[in-house]
Amino acid sequence: MTENQKEEILRSYYYTDVEPTLDRLIEVKDIVTSFEKEGANRLQYALNMKHINEEEVERFASYISNARIKMEKELDRLRDFEEHFNEDFATDHNDYYNSVEGILRHIRSHMSPLKNVLRKFCPRRHPTVPQCVRYGIQQKSVFEGSVLAKGDYANPIFDISSYPPAVKGLYTELRKFFDAEKTCMQICIDIIEEEREIRQDPERCKYLLDIYRQKSYQRFKNVMIAFSEDLINQFKSLTPAYKNYQNYESEATFAQGEYHKHNHADMEHFFIIEGYMASNDLTTTEKALWGYDKKIKRVRYVVSHFDDLLPADFNHKDMGLYEYMFCQWALPSNIKQAVEYFIQHYHGRHKVVKYAAANKRSSQYDKNSEKAKNFFININRLFQDSNDEDLMGDVS
Repeated sequence: MTENQKEEILRSYYYTDVEPTLDRLIEVKDIVTSFEKEGANRLQYALNMKHINEEEVERFASYISNARIKMEKELDRLRDFEEHFNEDFATDHNDYYNSVEGILRHIRSHMSPLKNVLRKFCPRRHPTVPQCVRYGIQQKSVFEGSVLAKGDYANPIFDISSYPPAVKGLYTELRKFFDAEKTCMQICIDIIEEEREIRQDPERCKYLLDIYRQKSYQRFKNVMIAFSEDLINQFKSLTPAYKNYQNYESEATFAQGEYHKHNHADMEHFFIIEGYMASNDLTTTEKALWGYDKKIKRVRYVVSHFDDLLPADFNHKDMGLYEYMFCQWALPSNIKQAVEYFIQHYHGRHKVVKYAAANKRSSQYDKNSEKAKNFFININRLFQDSNDEDLMGDVS
């Protein structure tokens, strides 16, 4: 092989893999979006470069049309996937794939024809695998090299309207095809960006964990008695979620740190362990709201000593505000259930108010107000005075 031949091969070897990153998805979206503006010129240059005859143009247009029809059907499934993916705390295979990879596998019917279209209009023929190995040829992406993507091209002399009907038909099909790809890429980007936003919000992560926990408890509550201590110990040694849970200070930090990092089987085993380990007097409601979090003991203690937290000049008309402040501390992600829990377990001197009255005080709540600061200081002091290690520490 001559040096010129070798050099040509070095410039011509293309690969179709899509790197599993958000930046790459955005880049692919930009490529398919740009076809609306540059597509006519790029297509004319590509057809001339490849010397494609009218019969082949018609075959290619038919391939594009059939691929697009399949893609549009897949879009409905992708929209359903978008609706549910981030609302589920667990995802399968995240030990092996990140979310972008999972989505790319989910949209194979979109990516496969796109890769074929772009590869067809790369400037040079591909070398063989032995040639690549022999000459140490580095690959180039079709997304960079294809004339229909980001590859170099020259503007044609004539407008595409001057071409035969077959070429104009191919151009129309390609525009529809790339438009469907743009929709697909945007949905994928929205999914990943929403996942990133959720990861940055511990309360939302905690909310999704609670929803997942409640569903799991509903599934297992009638068979929990069948689990033995030996089986639970096996689960403990084999369940990554349980092992990781020991390293977090609270449910919220665990939820934020482990969101979308465990598959469904792992989280199911975690909740089986949690349910089995819960003390006999831990109610189903408490498990559903707080899991096996140490905060349950603090919540119980605060409710039982609630009157000690109120100011000396307390007036019953402020009961709703103090109930609301308790809920903001105990369970800010679900004020309604926190109020209901408080009403059920409070046995102090004052008459409780129901959820509507307590929630109405939300407009008056300011965590930086003197009333709120004193209330939370009193909770902290209550724990310190208890001399109970499980209670002592900051209230947050």
